[in-house]
Amino acid sequence: MSCTIIRPQDRYEWLKLRGYGIGSSEVGTILGLNPFETPYQLWRRKKGMDAPKEENFAMRAGHYLEDAVSRFYSDATGRKIIKRSAGDWLIVDNDKQYLRVSPDRIFWIDPEGKHNAANKGICECKTTQLDVDEDDLPKHWFCQLQYQLGVSEMSYGALAWLTQGRKFGYKDIEFDKDFYEWMVAEVTDFWNTYIIGDKEPLAETVSDVLLKSPRHIAGKVVKGGSEVLAVYNKLKAVNEQYATLKEQKDELEGEMKMAIGDAEAIVTDDPFSEDGEMTLATWKAPKPSIKFDDKKFKEDHEELYDAYCHEVQGARRFLLKQ
Repeated sequence: MSCTIIRPQDRYEWLKLRGYGIGSSEVGTILGLNPFETPYQLWRRKKGMDAPKEENFAMRAGHYLEDAVSRFYSDATGRKIIKRSAGDWLIVDNDKQYLRVSPDRIFWIDPEGKHNAANKGICECKTTQLDVDEDDLPKHWFCQLQYQLGVSEMSYGALAWLTQGRKFGYKDIEFDKDFYEWMVAEVTDFWNTYIIGDKEPLAETVSDVLLKSPRHIAGKVVKGGSEVLAVYNKLKAVNEQYATLKEQKDELEGEMKMAIGDAEAIVTDDPFSEDGEMTLATWKAPKPSIKFDDKKFKEDHEELYDAYCHEVQGARRFLLKQ
């Protein structure tokens, strides 16, 4: 085999080893197909300029539910999940060691067949809020599975997903060698140019620009051409429409509030509901909250107030002129 299996001692070592290359969850980003991250943001994270992604509840839930999704897949197909494939482990390409993957689960393609490498497949497990169309799968999911199959030298896999904890779906997918080789070429170029070569990728979104330049350069002015002028004119027109619509919205909201008066809600008849009514709107005050009076505190304890004050950089503010 031209790949090596690594089983770290613990999750900390696994995370460290993953950082030495490009994982399958990062391929879609490099290809510009990940809606949650850009190549510039990935580069910053890989270079240690930004902190690693913190595991949020959704990510943790997805990790915990991998077992459930794989069991649903096993029930739906009759294929047997290999128990040892659960957990934190890696498969690394021997020639290009920056190609490294951590499949969610491995299964026996033919449960009654020989238990050898040719009979193994990869099940990539997903939990999502999206209503997934098996004929139009998220592109970064597809890339992730193809990358795993290529590095692992397997020819068969599946994407399996659980939607909102209520609906299960899956799609079996064969390895596409040409597509994988194209992905590897893109990953290799990214790795050599931006990670090893220290070149900075272009900023592709406003979020990228704010990461790169959270402050403006005082006195610097750029000159826009005809394309920028066209965008400017369109934005002015949209702003004028927005102002008119906002004025109408405020007037209509005012009429609704007058109708509500001192009540908390306004309803109307609805013969199709259980109680015969449908709520149109509510107008409720929030629960009282405790607010720190920093102005009074400064008057009474000015030295202590100053000791705990520090400068905070605000976000750049966009203003349309003229």
